[in-house]
Amino acid sequence: MEIKLFNGKFELALRILLILGQRKSSSLDKLVVFDFITTYAASFGLTKENLHGDNAFNYSEIASRREMMNKGISLLRMYNLLGVNYSGQNGYEYCLTDLGRNVERQLSDQYAIEYRQILNDVINKHSQSSSEKLMKLIDSNLMKELE
Repeated sequence: MEIKLFNGKFELALRILLILGQRKSSSLDKLVVFDFITTYAASFGLTKENLHGDNAFNYSEIASRREMMNKGISLLRMYNLLGVNYSGQNGYEYCLTDLGRNVERQLSDQYAIEYRQILNDVINKHSQSSSEKLMKLIDSNLMKELE
C-alpha cells in the first residue's frame, strides 16, 4: 500500500472540509480549483508567498490533485462528514453534514487559519466564476510563468 505524504487523500479531505466550511456546496471541479488557487495564491497575485512554497511543477499537480480529491471525498462520505446533492444545472455538489461542520470547526492549527484566510480571498474573488473560467485562469497563469 502506497502512502502519500503530501496532497494525499487525508490531507485533501481536511482541505475539502475547510473549503466547504466557507461555501454551502461545491462541485469536484470547484473544490480542485479553489484548493489549487489557495495553496498557490502568490502565483495568482493574492498573497506574497505560496502556502505550499514555490514549486516549478505546481501546475502539473492538477490531474493528480483531482484524483486525490475524489479519494478525499470518498473518505469523508464514508465517515458521514460529507453529503452530496444532484441538480441538472450544476451536477453533483458536495456539502458538509452536521458532523462534518462540527469537525471543520475544530480545525484550528496555524495552517488551517492561514488556509481559511487565503481561501476567503479566493472565494470572494472567484466564487461567481464557472469551473471552466477558473481552469482558463490557471492555464493562463501557467503560460505567464513559462514565458
